[in-house]
Amino acid sequence: MAARKLPTVLTDEELAAILRLPNVQTPSGLRNKAMLKVMAYGGLRVGEVVGLRTRDLRREDGRLVLEIRDGKGGRERTVPLPDHAAETLETWLTRRKNFGITNGPVFCTIATGRNVHPKATAAGLGDEITVTELKPGKPLNARYIRALVERLAEKAGIEKRVTPHVLRHTAATRMLKAIGDVRRVQEFLGHANVGTTQIYTEVLAQDVAEAVDAVPDVEAERSDQPSEAEALAAHVLAALPPEVRAALAEIIEDA
Repeated sequence: MAARKLPTVLTDEELAAILRLPNVQTPSGLRNKAMLKVMAYGGLRVGEVVGLRTRDLRREDGRLVLEIRDGKGGRERTVPLPDHAAETLETWLTRRKNFGITNGPVFCTIATGRNVHPKATAAGLGDEITVTELKPGKPLNARYIRALVERLAEKAGIEKRVTPHVLRHTAATRMLKAIGDVRRVQEFLGHANVGTTQIYTEVLAQDVAEAVDAVPDVEAERSDQPSEAEALAAHVLAALPPEVRAALAEIIEDA
């Protein structure tokens, strides 16, 4: 039986590199960072991000909670956000009021005006022109979110392919590593079967195996060949004037 393919996850350093990129001084940058945090810390699927409405947000015991009303398979769940992610999200909700947006889709368009472009046909772009009125407050397109995540990951220098679902995998793996409770991670993700969640334990097991391999064998015989650092040190010493080498030798001997 072929082994299951493990999900792609980001390291803490890779996730931080992506989250640092959006310019939160701009409305779209703030919106995008809030969206990234909801996926990376709340584990939302891209469809759940698109479908999230302001009515789905509530405060419970001082914590911001997301109500996922139409998850995969029609399952509902509640997702509490950590304070830092909640703060970014609430800052975005406050900022978007400048565009006259008070409720509706949480992650929405903010552009205004008209978008003029050729009409697509079966043979490609035709001569006919399509005019789209841009209005703030419309839900973002899932394609936009996927392209955003991929573009930011590339800009961050991450070689692996990063999608919104990689952010969900990352949220699940980091939570399991922190609490060690598969059942709670299952509830967090909204999985119907704990067996689906179990794959994240395999990701952690792989991390442990790699960590074990990285620990040196204290009984291993040293190689007769000098290490790269030793060879470089010898080269530097050989290039020094004789009087400097002699002075260094005296210092080492006195020590």
